[in-house]
Amino acid sequence: QSDMITISMLYPMLLCLIWTVTFIAVAISGLSSGLLPLLAFVSLLAAMLGVSALLCAWVERGHLPLLVIFTWLHLCRAAFRVSRRWGIWWQRLSSTSLHGQKKVQSAPELTQIKFAVNPDSHRDLRTTYFVERRLGRIAARILMLICGTFLAVLGSFVLMAGIQQRSGFFFEDVMWWKLLEDGKSLKITNAGASVLTLGRNSSHDTQGSVNAFREADAVLSADKPHYAICGHKWKGLQLVDYALMAMVSYISPNEVNDLPQLLKLLFPDLDVSIKLPSLGQVQRRWLELDVGFCKDGSDCRNVTVISVSGTDVTRIADYAENVRMWTEPVSIQILSTVFPTVRIWPRDCASMVIKSIHDILGGLGLSDDQWHYREVLNRVRQLPRDREVVVTGHSLGGGIALVVGALTNRLAVALQPPGVYNSLAKHQAQQRISAGYALHKRSVSLIFEGDWIQNFDGHGGLVQTMMCDQSDKSIAVGCHLLEGAICHLLRHCGDDARRFDFCRHEYQPTSTVLSILKSVWVILREGLLSSYKNVEIKPTLVAGMAVSLVVVARHGAPPMLQFSRSVFQPSACGNS
Repeated sequence: QSDMITISMLYPMLLCLIWTVTFIAVAISGLSSGLLPLLAFVSLLAAMLGVSALLCAWVERGHLPLLVIFTWLHLCRAAFRVSRRWGIWWQRLSSTSLHGQKKVQSAPELTQIKFAVNPDSHRDLRTTYFVERRLGRIAARILMLICGTFLAVLGSFVLMAGIQQRSGFFFEDVMWWKLLEDGKSLKITNAGASVLTLGRNSSHDTQGSVNAFREADAVLSADKPHYAICGHKWKGLQLVDYALMAMVSYISPNEVNDLPQLLKLLFPDLDVSIKLPSLGQVQRRWLELDVGFCKDGSDCRNVTVISVSGTDVTRIADYAENVRMWTEPVSIQILSTVFPTVRIWPRDCASMVIKSIHDILGGLGLSDDQWHYREVLNRVRQLPRDREVVVTGHSLGGGIALVVGALTNRLAVALQPPGVYNSLAKHQAQQRISAGYALHKRSVSLIFEGDWIQNFDGHGGLVQTMMCDQSDKSIAVGCHLLEGAICHLLRHCGDDARRFDFCRHEYQPTSTVLSILKSVWVILREGLLSSYKNVEIKPTLVAGMAVSLVVVARHGAPPMLQFSRSVFQPSACGNS
C-alpha cells in the first residue's frame, strides 16, 4: 500500500519533469541549429554549475551536493526565462524600428511552441483538456495559498519572537499561588483568568478562604472511580500527581513563589524536592523533581520526574514552536481534503513522507532541529539507565514529554497533549533513531472531549478520554486548561493521599484574551521604537537599489523603453 501511494505521488512529478525537459529542448532547438550553438549551450550549463558551486561555497554550504544541484537548476531556469524575455523584447524593438519604412526582410520570429495534438481539434478533447487544467490550477492555487498562509503565520511569530527577545520584555509570573488564611487551602491563578482552589473541609468556615462549599466540588472517594484509568499508578504516582507536577513547572521559582513550600502542600505524604530547576528567559521552563518513597522508614526508593511546562501565553516563541512541532500532520490533514486517499495512509507511509521532507531540507542545509526540548533531552540522556525516570508535561509540554520519552525509551505521562503519532517521525529522523513504535510502549496520554488542540495529530500508547467540565467554553480552550483537568481527576477518580476535600475551578477567557493582546501590543511598540532609533538609512537604500536592479534584469524594461520611444520617436506624418 505504501509503495502504491508513493508511485501515485512520484508519477505526476515524473510527468512534470519530462514535460519541462521536452519544452526546454524544443524551445532551444528552435533558436538555431548546428554544433556550435549546442557546444555554447553545454558550456553555459557547465558555467552555471560552477557558479552554483561557488555560491554554495561562499555561504559555507559547498559540502551539500543537493543544495548545489537545486541552485544550479534555479540559475538555469532564471537564465532561460531572462533570455527568452529579452529575446521577445528585442524582436518587438526590431519590429518597431522598421515601422514606416520599407521592410527588406521580415523580422525574425521566435519559434512558437505548439501542442502535438491541438486540443481545439476535437470536442471531447477540448472539454476534458480545459476542465483538467482548471482543476489542476485550482488545486495548485489552494496548496500555494496554504503554504503562503503557513509561511506568513510562522514568519510573523518568528519576527515578533525576535523583537520580544531583543527587547527583553518577558512576564516571569504568568502563574502564581498563595496560601489562604486557614493555612491548608491553596489558590493557584493562571494568567489572571483560570483560578484553581484546593481546600480542606475545615476551611469552609474560615473567613477569607472559601466562602461556599458545593457538593459538586467535593473530591470523590478513591474506591468509587468513574474512569477505567482511575486507581492506576506509574512509578508509584497517580495521574493527578503528574498533573500537579506539570502545573508546578509553569511557576517561576523565585522569592514570591516559594516552590519548596508549594511542593510540601501538594505532596504532604511524599518527599519531593527540586533538584535542577531550569532558569532563563529564552529557554523553556522545566523542572527536575526528586520524589522519595519510603515504606516503614526502611524500604526507600527515588523516582526522577522531569516536568516540562506548556505554552506560555505571553511568549511569542512558544506559538512559533507549536507551529513548527505540528506542521507536517496538520498539512497532511489539509491535503487530505483535496486528495481523500491520503486519509488511508498507514503511519509508516506518513512517517516516510515526513522523514523524506526533513532529509531533503537537511540536504539543502535547512535542517530544522533547534527545538525547545534539547535541554530536556540532553538531561534525560545524562541520567543513569537504572534510575526510574518519568517525563511529564501539559499541552506543548506534554507533546515534548512524549517526544523525549520516545527518543530515550523512558516513560512519558502527557496531560492534554496535541499528539505526536505522525510528527514523531521527524524527531526520530533527526536523532537517527528508527524505533517507530516506541510511543505505543511507554506513554500515557490524558485527553478531554471538546479539546480541539488534541486534534492536531494522532495519539499513540495508552490514551484515556474524559469529559469536559467547561464544554460551553471549549472554543476558548476551556477544555484544555490543566486546572480543570486536576479538578476533574479529583472529582471523578479521587485521591489516595486524601490531601484535599474539594476542588474548584473558575475560568474567565476574556481576561486571557485581553492579557495576550496587551502583551503583544507592548512587545510590538517597544520593538518598533528600539528599531526606529537604531535604523540606518544607507544600508536600506543600497538594498533597495540592488533589488530594483535584479527585478529589471529579470523582467526587463520594455514598458519604460516603449514609453520613451513613443515620446521621442518622430511620427509618420513628420517623416512624410
